Amino acid sequence: MKQIIKKFIGPIRIGGSAGKTLLFIWVKNDLKNIQSKTSVDLAGGSMENKKFFKTDKYICVDINQSKLDRGKKRNPDSTIINSKIQDFMKNEYQKNVDFLLCVQTMGTNIFFEHNETLRTIKQMYYFLNHGGSMIFNVGSKNTNLDLLENQINEFLKEKFQIISIKSYGAFHETKENESHWSVRLFLAYLMNIFIPLRNLFGLRKKKLYFFCKNKI
Repeated sequence: MKQIIKKFIGPIRIGGSAGKTLLFIWVKNDLKNIQSKTSVDLAGGSMENKKFFKTDKYICVDINQSKLDRGKKRNPDSTIINSKIQDFMKNEYQKNVDFLLCVQTMGTNIFFEHNETLRTIKQMYYFLNHGGSMIFNVGSKNTNLDLLENQINEFLKEKFQIISIKSYGAFHETKENESHWSVRLFLAYLMNIFIPLRNLFGLRKKKLYFFCKNKI
């Protein structure tokens, strides 16, 4: 079934919830419009999003070495770096990065220092080459999401030619009531098409997705 779907819509990534699957649909769709020389997948784990990249050089940064090793085995052309993403972006030797991706980390991952979310987004901007682009999402874990949204908007104002922001709900399921992957994919595409469903299915706004193209 998955192979049939892939034949018609191309590579897919299905998350553990409809909300997470919606995120991966947006990442895939936006990455279609980004051709980069050097891309960095921050907190990229085992490189599940690499199939969406159009880049000459792909670098995956993560604190989990075993996940990096699994990703490297499937993607031998990749470069892996075992590091906190904040520490990685402090390194001066990394130059000429024209695309950054950081999803399912800030405000979502238990291993991330959520009080550093805004600071990390600023790091991403300054780490990026002129003309570069970045995609990231933020969640509501230990965070006032409305306040954070205002702070991010204020910082990003007039810093990219294009900035697209989307809100959505998590729409988590319990293991006991977990739907089939095809149901999650169907719901995610519905949420993508019908904007009110993005927060209705998730009960309320819990996450924000940012697509920032062409750094000024």
